[in-house]
Amino acid sequence: MTLVHARRAAGEFTTPASKDHYAPELRLEPVHVVLRLQVDLEAKRLDAVITHRLRANDAGANALVLHGEDLEGLEVEGASHDYDGRTIALTFAEPFARGEEREVTLRYHVVEPRSGLLFHGPSPDDPKAPVFLATDHETERARHWFATVDHPNVRPTLRFEIRAAKDLSVLANGAERGATDHEDGTRTVVWELDQPCPSYLTCFAVGDFVRWDGETVDGVPTAAFAPAGPFTAEHLERSFGRTAEMLRWLPELLGTPYPYPKYFQLAVPFIGGAMENISLVTWDDRFLLDEELARDERQLVDVVNVHEMAHTWFGDLVVCRDFAHAWLKESWATYIEACWLDHDQGRDARDHDLWRMREAYVKETRERYVRPIVTRRFDSSWDMYDYHLYPGGGWRLHMLREMLGDETFWAAVRDYVARYAGKVVETDDFRRVLEEHSGRSLARFFDQWLRSPGLPTLEGHFAWDPAKKEGTFVLRQTQVDDKKGIPCFTFDLELGWTVNGEEHRRTVRFDDQRLRHTFAMDAAPSVVRVDPGLKVMHTLKFEAGSHRWRNQLEAPDVVGRIQAGEALCATGSRGNIEAVADAFRAEPFWGVRQAWADALGKANAEAAIEAVASLLGSEEEPRVLAALARAAGSVRDARSKRAIGEALERSPSPRTREALLEALGKQRDEGDRERLKKEAATPTFAMAAEAGALRGLGALRAADDLVELLAPGAASYRARAHAATALGGVARRADEPTQERIREALIDALRDPNIRVRAAAASALVTARATGARGALDRYRTTLPAQEQLRLDRQLRALSRGDGSLKAAEDRIEALERKLRELGDRVDKLG
Repeated sequence: MTLVHARRAAGEFTTPASKDHYAPELRLEPVHVVLRLQVDLEAKRLDAVITHRLRANDAGANALVLHGEDLEGLEVEGASHDYDGRTIALTFAEPFARGEEREVTLRYHVVEPRSGLLFHGPSPDDPKAPVFLATDHETERARHWFATVDHPNVRPTLRFEIRAAKDLSVLANGAERGATDHEDGTRTVVWELDQPCPSYLTCFAVGDFVRWDGETVDGVPTAAFAPAGPFTAEHLERSFGRTAEMLRWLPELLGTPYPYPKYFQLAVPFIGGAMENISLVTWDDRFLLDEELARDERQLVDVVNVHEMAHTWFGDLVVCRDFAHAWLKESWATYIEACWLDHDQGRDARDHDLWRMREAYVKETRERYVRPIVTRRFDSSWDMYDYHLYPGGGWRLHMLREMLGDETFWAAVRDYVARYAGKVVETDDFRRVLEEHSGRSLARFFDQWLRSPGLPTLEGHFAWDPAKKEGTFVLRQTQVDDKKGIPCFTFDLELGWTVNGEEHRRTVRFDDQRLRHTFAMDAAPSVVRVDPGLKVMHTLKFEAGSHRWRNQLEAPDVVGRIQAGEALCATGSRGNIEAVADAFRAEPFWGVRQAWADALGKANAEAAIEAVASLLGSEEEPRVLAALARAAGSVRDARSKRAIGEALERSPSPRTREALLEALGKQRDEGDRERLKKEAATPTFAMAAEAGALRGLGALRAADDLVELLAPGAASYRARAHAATALGGVARRADEPTQERIREALIDALRDPNIRVRAAAASALVTARATGARGALDRYRTTLPAQEQLRLDRQLRALSRGDGSLKAAEDRIEALERKLRELGDRVDKLG
C-alpha cells in the first residue's frame, strides 16, 4: 500500500490501553474459499455464500473464530455458531483429526457496509459519477463484507463466482475461468487464484470500466481499467504505460519470476492511495494523468507503480506473519522506489529520493512520536502504517545494503525471496539469511535500528589548527532518552574533507555519545562532510563555517548541495542567501532546486523574499515552481504577491497552479477573493486548482465562501474536503457568530455523501475546538470501521484540551517575524 497521508496526531504512538498483538492460532486453518457473490449496484447490496475448506493442523481441534462485522441474515451450515455482530464463533460437534479437511458454508448479505466494500454512484456531490463496486481492505477491513479470519497469516486459495448485470465488467484476483449468462440479464463470472492469498489482498470489482491492454511480459498479460466516461484508454496508457518495463526489471533484480497469472490495475475514486491486491492492484483515480497533470506527476505515478509491483514479492509472495513485521513489505516496497529511480534515472535521482525519505521520517520523529520499526504494541494495526514503516524502514534496508555491499546484499535478498516464497516470515528470518550470506552478526543492528525507537541526532563542529595542519571533527549523539528507550547508537560513520580539490574520506566507529577525531591535512579544507556517501540514517546540526557551505554548493552529489543550501539559508544572512540564489540559477538537478526553494521559504529574511520572487519568474520545472509558490506564500509581501500573480498568468501546470492559488490567498488581499472563489468552483481534470483555491480562501479567512463551497456539488468531489479543512483553521481565529456558522456547516458535513468530506469535517471540528460538536462527532464515530474509530478517539481527546484561542498570539508572532526580517536585512547592509 502506498502511504498517502499521515494518520496520527502528535503525541505518543501508543495509548495506555495499547497491548501486544500476535498472529492467531491456526489449529483449524482455512485453506480454500469459494465466494459466491451477487451484486446489486443500485441497491448497494451484496449477497454472499462463502464456503471455507478447513484443514486441521492439530488433532482434537473443534473451534474457529471468523471475523464478520454487521452481516445480515447470517446462516451457517456445517458447524454450530454464535455471532455477536463482530465475530462468528464456529464449533464442530466432532473434533478434527490431524490433517482432516471439512467445509463450512455461511450465507448472509450486506448493504453499503461501513468499510471494505466501496459502492459508488451518482450523488448530489457528483451527479455524473460512475457506478461501480470495488474492495479496499488494508489493514483489517475485509471483515465488513467477507466472513473470514481477517489476518495476514491466514492465506487460502480463492474461487470467485460473481453474478452481476452482464453489461458490466467483473474483475477479481487470479485467472478468469469462464462466464455464464442468465435469463434475468445477469452473468456469473468465475475467477480462480491458485496461490495463497490473505484477506487484505483479496479483491474484486464490478462496474462499467474502460480497458487498456499493455504488453504481455513472459506470458503475463498486463491491463488497466477505470470507470468509463470520466476516463479513456489514453489516460490509462499515459499513467500505466511503463508497467511492462517494471515487470521485466523486478524479477531480474530479485531473482524470482512474477508468480501470478496476470498483472491488472484498476483506478477508481476513493481508494486509499494504491493497494497491492494479488494480480489486481487498485488505485485512487487521482493518480490518473492527462497531458497537463503528467507535467507534475509522471515520476510520482511511476514510483507508486513500482512500489505496488514490489509488493508482489514483498507482502504477496512472502507474507508477514503479523503486523509487527509489516516493515518486511512496506519498507521494502518503499526502498524499491529508490532502486527503480537509480535504474531509470541514475544516482542523483536515487540519492534525492533517499534524502526525501529521510526528511519525511525525521519530520514524524520530531513532530509526532518515535517508535520502534518492529513492535507488537499498538492500538490498531492501521497505526503501524506511518512514516516510520515506509521511509524509516526503507532507510534501514539501505543501511544494510551499504554495510554488506551490493553483491552480498542482493544475493541474500534473492535467497530470502526464493526461500520464503509462499510462506510467512518474521524479521529474524530476514536477519538470518543476511547473516548466512555475509558472515556478519547483525543482532546489534536489528536491536538498535529496528527494535529500538529513534535515530542518531548528531550535533557538532569542525575545527582547523593551522599550526599543526590538523582538522578535527567533534560530534555528539543528542537523542539518548532512557525514558523513551532511545539508545546511544553504535555505527560506522564516514567523514570527508576536500583539500586543494582532492576529496578524502575516512570511516570511524561511533560507539559512544561523543566522538572526536583529528586528521592530518595539507591545508585548510574547502569542504568538510559528515556521511558524504549517504550511508547512515541520522540528523545533523554541524558548524562548518559559511565559506565551506558556500563551496559545498558545488558538491558532486545532490545531497551535499541540498545540505549546503539549507545551512546557508538557515543563517538568514543576505550574502549566504544570495549565494544560494545564484547557485539555484545554475543548478541542473530539479530536486536540489526544489529543496532550496523550501529552504528559502523558511529563511524568514528579506533577501529570501527577493530571491523567491525573482526565481518564480525564471523557473520552468513545474515541481520546482510549486515549491517556489509555497515559499512565496510563506510571507505576506507585495513582491511575493506580484510574483505570484505573474506566475499565474503563464499557464502553470495543475499542481503549480494549486500552490500559486493557495499562496495568493495567504497574501490576504480581499481583492483576490472573487478570483479564488471562481477558481474553486471551476472543474478541472486534476481537481488541483480547486483545492489550492479553497485553501487560499481559508488563508483569506473567507468563512462564508467556504461554507458555500462545502455544499455537495459546489466544488469538485475530490477538492471539497479542502473546504472543510480550511474552515477548521478559519474558526480558530473567527468571532463567535462566525464560529457558530462554521460549526453548523461542519456538523452537517459529517453526514455528507463524500467519505473524505466527512473525515475532513470531523478533523476540522477538532481543529476549531468545537466542544459543542462532541455529540455529533460521537454519532459520526459509529459509522466508522474500528481502525478509524481509534483515530477519531485521539482527536476527540485533543478536543477536550483547551479552547484553542490563538488569534492574538498568531498576530504577535507574524508581526515579530516581519520585524526580525527587517532587522536582519539592516544588519546585513551595515555589515
